[in-house]
Amino acid sequence: MTAVTRVAPAAPKGRVTDLLKVKVLENDPQLKASATAFGFKLSGTATNNGVIASFVKLSFDGHDVSTPVGRGDTSAKVLAKLKRALPHGYEMRVLANDRMNPPNLTIGIARKAGGPAKVDVAKIPTNIAANSASASVESKIWVDLMPGSPHPNAIGLVTVKGTGFADAPPTYKVKSIDVYEKGSNKKVATIANPKVTDSETVWGQKSQTYRVEVPRSKLDMSKTYAFVVSTGINGSKPELVRSAYEKIDKVY
Repeated sequence: MTAVTRVAPAAPKGRVTDLLKVKVLENDPQLKASATAFGFKLSGTATNNGVIASFVKLSFDGHDVSTPVGRGDTSAKVLAKLKRALPHGYEMRVLANDRMNPPNLTIGIARKAGGPAKVDVAKIPTNIAANSASASVESKIWVDLMPGSPHPNAIGLVTVKGTGFADAPPTYKVKSIDVYEKGSNKKVATIANPKVTDSETVWGQKSQTYRVEVPRSKLDMSKTYAFVVSTGINGSKPELVRSAYEKIDKVY
């Protein structure tokens, strides 16, 4: 298994100012994939005769894209596989093609126009205010490891809470809850229009709790995660507010 980084000697033709940094991992004896200053290169034809089945894996913008590589797969065929595996909102551009058989390709990855903007979760506030009321988020997340009843998803409890003016409890309209991994800012789950599972009002204070499920396959038990809530307050336009980063608890 090899991971090779190489800087291109000259800028390829085409638009490159919006291209994303890409990390590359590949393990085929003959198909070659390597990172460049503007994306990555593909060349050769795969033999898939190593100890481990051949693959190519790209990491960019908090996403991982991987594809198996079969015997006889050319650089062009592997590129087509990678394109099909791209997450929504991203595109690949061929920046250089020498037209050989198989071709030596230089490829860039960029966000599509109108695609997802890069989110810096750490910069999202933990407390917001609008229309004479406030909102903050508390959360916890755990996995059920009890013998005989494993749950395929992690369970999260997300509570939006705050205080209104003059003892008038605020009203919250939560549009979505997103779950992000610390460091990579990788979004691992989105819950649109979540349903309130519990609420409490005490004088001018209000809390609304939501139960969410996150596929365990999307989580790394060694990482911490933040819940980002898009909510309106007393009829205001939705704004983002996040929880602190939480470690995944285990229930036995």
